[in-house]
Amino acid sequence: MNFFFLTLLLGGSWIYGQGATPAPANVAPATGGVTTITSDSLDLNLGKANGKKQGLFRGNVTVDEPRFTMTAKEITVFFADNDAVRSLEARDDVIIKRKDGSSETSSEKAIYEVADKKLILLKVTRQPKVTTSDKKVVIADKIIIYPEDDKMTTEGKSSVELKVP
Repeated sequence: MNFFFLTLLLGGSWIYGQGATPAPANVAPATGGVTTITSDSLDLNLGKANGKKQGLFRGNVTVDEPRFTMTAKEITVFFADNDAVRSLEARDDVIIKRKDGSSETSSEKAIYEVADKKLILLKVTRQPKVTTSDKKVVIADKIIIYPEDDKMTTEGKSSVELKVP
């Protein structure tokens, strides 16, 4: 089985290729490290002739970055004109686990907007869910997470389950 990977250096640079394991990045930027995406296949369009610059990862997709790990069946990475990552859109069985163990999310669709540093979990047929390490559960039609600020907001029908000690 071939795995495709894209190593994103936070701050704009990227490396892509094919192999059984991701190649190490040369230098991690001071802003936070390296993000690596692995998948069974990758369609990469970096030319302006066909429209948007993007990479479409399919099958067993894993995003490994310094703060969290994300898995999904499919992820599209959108690039700006200067090849910096603009946003990610994950679809189908999206699971995000924070590496510090503080929370886990599940949703059918998730969008990460790099410039705004926010993660948006969206309802398709079922509501997204966030479970914290102390077993609090937030369920809503739309959940917006600001990972750097440890902040969360919801939109639409929302509920919170609190465990009584």
